[in-house]
Amino acid sequence: MKKYLYIFSLIGACAGWTGCNDDFLEKFPETSITAEGYFKTAKDLETYAYGFYNESLLYPRNTYDNEPFSDNIAHRNDMGTSEYAMLKGSFSKEVATGWDDWRHLRSINFFLVNAVRATGNEEDLRHWIGIGRYFRAVFYIDKLTKYSNVPWYNKPMETNDPDLYKPSDPRALVADSILADLEYASACIKGDLGNRTIISRYAALALLTRFCLYEGTYRKYHPELNLASSAGAFLEKAVTAAGQVMGSGVFTVSGNGRKGFSALFTSADLSGNSEIILMAQYEQGKGEGNSAFHNLYGDYALSRSLMESFLMANGTRFTDQPGYDKKPFAEVFANRDPRIYETFATPGFTKPIGTSPYVVVIKHGGYEAVKYYPRDAATLGGNTWRQCWTDLPLYRYGEVLLSYAEAKAELGTLTQADLDASINLLRARVGMPSMNLAAANADVDPVLAGQYPNVNGANKGAILEIRRERRVELALEGQRLQDLNRWYTGELIALAPQGMYISRLGAFDLNGDNNPDLAILASPDDLGPISDLPAEQQAAITKYYLSEEGEFYLSEGTQGFIMFATDRDMPRRWESPKFYYRPIPVAQQVMNPALEQVFGW
Repeated sequence: MKKYLYIFSLIGACAGWTGCNDDFLEKFPETSITAEGYFKTAKDLETYAYGFYNESLLYPRNTYDNEPFSDNIAHRNDMGTSEYAMLKGSFSKEVATGWDDWRHLRSINFFLVNAVRATGNEEDLRHWIGIGRYFRAVFYIDKLTKYSNVPWYNKPMETNDPDLYKPSDPRALVADSILADLEYASACIKGDLGNRTIISRYAALALLTRFCLYEGTYRKYHPELNLASSAGAFLEKAVTAAGQVMGSGVFTVSGNGRKGFSALFTSADLSGNSEIILMAQYEQGKGEGNSAFHNLYGDYALSRSLMESFLMANGTRFTDQPGYDKKPFAEVFANRDPRIYETFATPGFTKPIGTSPYVVVIKHGGYEAVKYYPRDAATLGGNTWRQCWTDLPLYRYGEVLLSYAEAKAELGTLTQADLDASINLLRARVGMPSMNLAAANADVDPVLAGQYPNVNGANKGAILEIRRERRVELALEGQRLQDLNRWYTGELIALAPQGMYISRLGAFDLNGDNNPDLAILASPDDLGPISDLPAEQQAAITKYYLSEEGEFYLSEGTQGFIMFATDRDMPRRWESPKFYYRPIPVAQQVMNPALEQVFGW
């Protein structure tokens, strides 16, 4: 039976569950199976466990519920969210939602408590118990990253259980319990199952790597936790888990050149891709498609900050180029890391359903995303939501390699051989020069040092360059917000984002066809900057007026970076450590007075 998984991120997996009511730890439905009559064989465990897939991974979340709040994004249409309200100062525990999805944990614990009743092949039984513990870890990772301290339950709670309304357990206990679940899962779930749409041992190892890197660096950089002394143990486990995937011989960095990189996000079939550890599969006529391609339709636009992170094609820094911050749109993309052309809509990009080069939406900043945009019209069902028939990676080998390098750098054990076995494989795919450890530490990028001021030590340059590589390689894959959180650099989210640089008022060619596509003018009455164009051309091009547009403005009046009125009129703000966490809704505290808020909420 083919299972269809849907994409999730560390912070967003359980937030996708729907149909929850307000009952804390809702009881298992009375119409469901009974433990005594059901949990008898490994097949029973399999049938029950597949229900976790359907509840836990409902729809693509990486791009939509995580990435839009990071500094990779300049413009977003949906601003009615708690994260956005928090940045604007209009969010509180009184209006907070969430915390009402505990019935799913009860379902998992019901399974785990009763799975021991089953008899049969021990390997099969341990496999399915491992699947249950994997999904319990997924549930609690979401809770840990949002609230830090939460009640840990390893049994299905009943309404008369004295622990039902207990206080939250400390973060250290919850994290250790997640770790135990993932270590069991990665040891007992079977290996390569020949189907990359179901959880394998390598998927469990990928999540173990991701979680241990997260927790290790979070403890290292977050002083409010007072857990820095235990950071190294988690980082060591990240290295070990990643090393198991790397040493398995099952996965390799796939493809060659920019097209090989792009194929990970635009292919109709990823089942044979050697980099895929776990994937979401979408086939036309078999349920809904995905909607990752909607980025290009103006839902989000990318930031100047992300664009500047990509190196030049020869491996030098873009921000070292003379006048880098004033370059025209086309020059910005000249001779860059090839991955930039498969992430941004650059001049000359053409949709598979069109014939003319695409013109970016300048009021959104001008830097639009194409990373998930289908390159074949057969996989694109039009502009309709959930009508894209490309497979999507959930865990891929490239992320494991990045995590391995970062964990070793943070531990101070990184070698050139480690880089050659990880990050330099990713660079080689697109023809970028290798990263040199000694050179990175000798020539620290001042721009990166300014973005991450809390990075210190002998490996400072290497850590910063690994962070650059992670941002470039994983852009729009749902990791950036959690990366900023774990590195204690949330202030970057609060900076007013910027788009492309506009040197003057007038007409611009942004699609590379040597004809003006649009014009930015002071007002409808001031056509002077385009008076040299033929009348028919003046009438045909799209015009934006600074006096009336409202959505955007230029940072220096009639020139400068495109910026957004919402951030000018209501500036973003950041409070540390408070904003690294979410408040427990007041209604939940009323039901369970033992629950306590953390870090300022």
